[in-house]
Order: sequence, then C-alpha cells, then structure tokens
Amino acid sequence: MSENTSITDLNRLRATLAASSYEHRVLTVVHRWYCGYEAPHMNLDHQGELVTDDFTLHRPPESDMPSVQGRQAYLDSVSALPAGQNNAHHLRSLAIEHTGAGTAQVVVTHDFETVGPAMTGAARLRYDLELRQDPGERLPRISTMGEQILTYQQTPFVDAYAENRVLAFVHYWLSLLEQPADDAEPLRELLDADLTMTLSDDRVLHTFDQIAAWYTDTARLVDTSAHHLTDLTITSGTGGTYDLSVDFAWEGITREDQPMTARTRHHWTLAETGERYLRLRRFAVTTLDPFTPATAQEALAHHDANKAA
Repeated sequence: MSENTSITDLNRLRATLAASSYEHRVLTVVHRWYCGYEAPHMNLDHQGELVTDDFTLHRPPESDMPSVQGRQAYLDSVSALPAGQNNAHHLRSLAIEHTGAGTAQVVVTHDFETVGPAMTGAARLRYDLELRQDPGERLPRISTMGEQILTYQQTPFVDAYAENRVLAFVHYWLSLLEQPADDAEPLRELLDADLTMTLSDDRVLHTFDQIAAWYTDTARLVDTSAHHLTDLTITSGTGGTYDLSVDFAWEGITREDQPMTARTRHHWTLAETGERYLRLRRFAVTTLDPFTPATAQEALAHHDANKAA
C-alpha cells in the first residue's frame, strides 16, 4: 500500500468517526424530544432547550393543532395539550445530511402510539428536521420540524419511555467519549452521588475527580472513535432505576494516528432524578475483543460491518 493511499484511508476513517459522534448528538436530541411527550408531565425547560429561538413547527394538515413559529409559541402550544394522554415513540430510521458549517438536515421515521382521553391510535410518522449547531453548545438545536403522517396503523400501545430515556443518556455519554469535551465538566450532571465505576482493568472509581482523571487520560490516548450498540437490553429496576446491558463494537484513532478496533460489554445502572438526564450509578465493563492495532482499511471495514449489523 502506498503512503498516499494510507493517508487517504486514514482521512476517510477520521471523517467516518467524526460523523459517528455527530450522530450520537442528533440521537440524543431525538430521544429527549420523544421523552418530553412520554413523561407524565413535560418539563418545558428541558423541551425548550432542544429548539432554537426561531423554531418553526409545521404540523400535518390532519392535526387538530396549528403550526407554530417561535420557541415560546411552541411551548405554549404543548403546555395546552390535554392531561392524561399516554404517548410512545419507536424510532425506525434516521438519516443525516450536512448542509453547511453547523447545519444539517435530518429525516426521522418512527412509530407513534397514543392512548388517552383525547384520542387513541397509532401511525408511522416522518419528521424532517433542520438542525443548527451553536459552537458554544454540545448539542445541535432543531430550527425547523415538519411532521408527516405516512400510514395509520393498527398496533397496540407499547410504552417506550424507559427506552428513550435510557438512550438519550447513552448517546450523550458516547458523544462525550468519541469526541471528548475540553474538560470533564459535562460528565458531572451524568454521575450519581452513589457511583461505582468498574473499569476493564479492575480499577474502581467513585468520585467525580477520579472520573475526570480517567476521562482526561482517555482523551490523551484516543483522538476520535465510534461505538456501535449491539445486544441492547433495558429493564426497570427498583427505586426508579434502569438496568442496561449492551455491547459496543468500537473503532478509534490514537493520538499517534494508529487505527484500533475492539469490542466491550457494559452493564450499567441508571438512576432517575427528574433532571435533564438520568444519572450513572453503576458501571462495569469487560473486554470481549481486546484493543488491537489495525490498518485504516481494516478499521473502516470493521465500522461498516458493525454499522450494518
């Protein structure tokens, strides 16, 4: 393989891994949006964080609610929704197209189910989103959303709140690992006071300072990376907790430009506190496939195989 080919492959891999981190950020926004409508009471402050000041929502013609212009008008419209309605969103597809520096178009499809005094029914919906990234913020915000009803369905209501609440945490956590923040401060709101974090080398961490040191050390070693979720299971625990089991297929590039691959298995317990995100209470990771040097082509093949899985 020529040196130029190696550099080209490495640049392709780096771009692919960068796209993964942005996808996790987008998925964080999507799952948080779902949770806003699925929680017993929408937190308007948390929901308002997901949209721009000039947010525009185009509702479908079949909707009983009008389209709205502006964040406050949107929040006023959802605060007037009838009480007692149970909603569920099951994500089916997501496609991202970057349209400029800090902007992207995203197409989302999901199955929507609702049961309550206002209506009972199910449908496959499509959202066409325009996202805008403020350089000073971690997550992009939705500037425009267009809703479409693709098909009406005859499916029973299946609660999705636990899954969407957990996945909002997981994707935000992964975005912070794949392209680390300047410091560990964004992790603080994700960590429970009663935290036990067991790493693959059997180290056990408990405090924010210990987690911050681990985060900084990881960022010094790995420039960028991607995680693919497989074999995901979520179960409700006791005391408002969720138990998560998931395997991560991983590709990364070290600070020395060495591509790597690995596979790990995670068992987490996440605690519900009513805040923006769940909090991590228990974390244990074991290595299934060790962190192994690879060529850029091998890492790209690893990525493509696990992305399609």
